[in-house]
Amino acid sequence: MKLCFQLSCPQIIEGFMIISVTSLKGGVGKSTIAQNLAVCFAHSEYSVCIVDVDTNQSALRWSAQRDDDLPAVPVYGLTDGMELSKNVKHLNQSHEIVIIDGTPSLSQVTSKIILLADILIIPILPSGIDVWATEKFIERYRDAEQQKEETIPAYFLINQNQSTNLSKEVKEVLESTGIDVFNTSLKNRIAYREAVIKGVGVYEYKDDKAKTEMVDLFQEVKRAITKLNKESSYGKKRNRA
Repeated sequence: MKLCFQLSCPQIIEGFMIISVTSLKGGVGKSTIAQNLAVCFAHSEYSVCIVDVDTNQSALRWSAQRDDDLPAVPVYGLTDGMELSKNVKHLNQSHEIVIIDGTPSLSQVTSKIILLADILIIPILPSGIDVWATEKFIERYRDAEQQKEETIPAYFLINQNQSTNLSKEVKEVLESTGIDVFNTSLKNRIAYREAVIKGVGVYEYKDDKAKTEMVDLFQEVKRAITKLNKESSYGKKRNRA
């Protein structure tokens, strides 16, 4: 029975799913978000893996610290974009959820990461500089949708939020782009940094506030998957780039 964090948990995966977590800006928490979402899926008894495309290989280092007694979250390092699509699709045959930890660049690898996504998560810090930096990414995202000839569901995620008012202002600006914004924002908590060092997610850690907000985000991601399933009769029928 799938762990549901004390909430209802219908079967949400009608076909195997690729979730890309990427942005053009470094330091926005892509790896931390990918790791923590993967942990939530693993505790819900889904087969999940992370594809680490970032040259820093943060997810691979996190995985090396992970205890074998915890739910499995295998991590594969694929920094060479040449075989990325082929390798991700191969992994998606044996894992219900593949989470791509993207690289902060305008390279063709970023385009492939977007094209591969069934759901795209775009982390962003609540600052004017970070909002401005999304403009180039949105252009690349729109180009990918045209190439794929279908909508790629995308969601901004405000990370390291320290001010409710600032978060609200940033959310309004992001919503004006036509891309959805998750209601959940992640606070700037030391628990996230400590959990990474120990090879765990905050769901497995001692900070209840961090755990609660990550569970809230996970529930939003599940609802996004459910929405995608209903709108597209998902399964294996969706186009693959």
